[in-house]
Amino acid sequence: MKEFLLSKISDMSPSQLKIARFILDSPQEVAFLTASRLASLVGVSEATVVRFASFLGFDGYGKMKDSISHMVLDELSTVERIRDYRKEAEGSYLEMIVGKDVEALSRVQGHIPENQVEELSKAIVEAKAVFVAGSRSSYALAYYLHYYLSWIRPAVTLLSENTAFETLENVGKGSLVIGISFPRYTRWTVEILQYAREKGLERGSITDSLVSPLAMESSFVVTVPYTPVSFIDSFTAPICLINCIILSVSRKLGDSIPEMFAALESLWARNRTYLFPGKLPTSLPGPGFQG
Repeated sequence: MKEFLLSKISDMSPSQLKIARFILDSPQEVAFLTASRLASLVGVSEATVVRFASFLGFDGYGKMKDSISHMVLDELSTVERIRDYRKEAEGSYLEMIVGKDVEALSRVQGHIPENQVEELSKAIVEAKAVFVAGSRSSYALAYYLHYYLSWIRPAVTLLSENTAFETLENVGKGSLVIGISFPRYTRWTVEILQYAREKGLERGSITDSLVSPLAMESSFVVTVPYTPVSFIDSFTAPICLINCIILSVSRKLGDSIPEMFAALESLWARNRTYLFPGKLPTSLPGPGFQG
């Protein structure tokens, strides 16, 4: 959002420049202002603020404010997150933590991005190969998506930060690269999607907003509400949506799924992958056993 605003400055009128400068100087304040209050603080009319949002390409002032909120969240440092969390957690911090996740799930349930999920899952089914990219905390989400997709379709690869670009260098057309990241967005994941675009590959992303840097590089985007808890990236809602994507893919694969899982169950039984109640080992290691 900041870079986008700066790129538009040369085309702005004097009144629009006032608004842009106020946003750039005080984004955390603007994220909570009404259009009329912003207009009053800047010294322009409310209509000018609304037209400014339209000038930037937003469908109303509310959409522009959402984008500013994402910019604030993206720039919020870990230290600032901890400070704000301590203010919020003066009462029962456990209830507050659970409440944030429940609220995020409620937002998902109230506005399930069904079309987004269906479009991305269709692209996954039709792709010649699927590559999943996620860095830092979002690596857990990338691993989770890769783990279950690899059960139900061939050629699914979790990209390594050490060799990702080399891996994609010789990938054929028709492959799909999925990037996953939330504020603060990781540069590596965005660059992977940019490289995939340069190579002519299909791109998808799982992120928090249609104006996130990942979405800007993707043909297929699934947006998920995201709320950090102190220094922790809480991924309850993203995991829920990833489950929706995985199960949507399995539905599209249809009758092939039972046969796939029959083969997997046979493999797991042969390798004794899982322990079952009543079938535990007859003898267990003693206290001095070094595992």
